[in-house]
Amino acid sequence: MKKSITVAAAAMSVAFCLTTSVRADERAWAWSPLGIGIAAPIQLPFMSTDIYGLRFGGIFGCNNDMFGLDAGLVEMSRGSVAGIQASAFSWTDGSVYGIQAGGLANVVDGSVYGIQCGLVDVVWGEFWGLQAGAVNYDGSFYGVQFCGIINWNVSVSAGWQTGLVNADQEDFAGFSAGFVNYANKMVGFQLGVVNTSYDATGLQLGAFNAASRMHGVQIGLINLIPESVALPAMIIANASF
Repeated sequence: MKKSITVAAAAMSVAFCLTTSVRADERAWAWSPLGIGIAAPIQLPFMSTDIYGLRFGGIFGCNNDMFGLDAGLVEMSRGSVAGIQASAFSWTDGSVYGIQAGGLANVVDGSVYGIQCGLVDVVWGEFWGLQAGAVNYDGSFYGVQFCGIINWNVSVSAGWQTGLVNADQEDFAGFSAGFVNYANKMVGFQLGVVNTSYDATGLQLGAFNAASRMHGVQIGLINLIPESVALPAMIIANASF
């Protein structure tokens, strides 16, 4: 019963914060070094305020920019976040600069520059740094990506990926290691049971390797390069340059 009341209160607070819009010139309190609350809008200072220092949001905290240390069950920032954010669920409309350590999920509408750790990490913009979660989803990714289930990048990405499934919808440059690795265009090294790419440059090492166009070497049980005139299919090894 107590848990149900807590969840309901958090949901109502999030809905209130999302549906309430306050222009910058209407703020009664522009910024504060400290933010304390139970569940927004039951908090001080108001939701339209920037916090430069510490925020303890309780069940749910909601402000504009948050620079410093942020802790609570559910923490939302309509602006950007810089510093350390530790909560079960964090939601940022702007960008994040620093460390996000969410137990359940981190959702960022802008970009992230730093470290992000959570069960689910979602970044609609670019991610630069280290990302570790069971599920990592980014617009573009540049850095190191660790996960248990899937790393999914929508746009151009580069760096090191380790996960059960690594999926890059556009270009990927670097090292990708997983049970399944996919990239529309890959430049580097794919290591896995299944490695696939439309256009690959480098090395594919796995049980099954496939690339429509290949500029490099495939090593595995089955190696396919459909657009290769010389060797479209080979066992053990294949190559095209």
